[in-house]
Amino acid sequence: MSFPAAEALDASGVDRVRLAVLLPDVDPARVPVLAAPKWFRMLWAPQVIAVALPWGIYVGPDQIREPRSALGPLVVHELTHLEQWRLLGPLRWVHVYLGEYLRSRWAGLTHHAAYRAISLEVEARDIARRLAVG
Repeated sequence: MSFPAAEALDASGVDRVRLAVLLPDVDPARVPVLAAPKWFRMLWAPQVIAVALPWGIYVGPDQIREPRSALGPLVVHELTHLEQWRLLGPLRWVHVYLGEYLRSRWAGLTHHAAYRAISLEVEARDIARRLAVG
């Protein structure tokens, strides 16, 4: 099962003009939201519900079955990661992401706190919050 990210954005009322200003290098109509295969989900931490890769957004089985209108914030979050990938390049993105996470862990933060402190995650949450409807 898959659908274009634009479907979730439109169904949840995300302002696509504002999204284009914030994420100019991502075209939601061309980004598929895909059901993550079981083998891929086995690589995820238990609390992960979606992963963005340069070619699309993979979501867990519970999320893919949700109404499109409920997926807007998650899709915006993952589209932000795609924008980051395109701006930084995949190697730099991974370097920043893992580097910040590991520095936080070495500083004594829990896994959850270290994850929440990653600047790329902070930005993705911020953009999703700024585009939230309601």
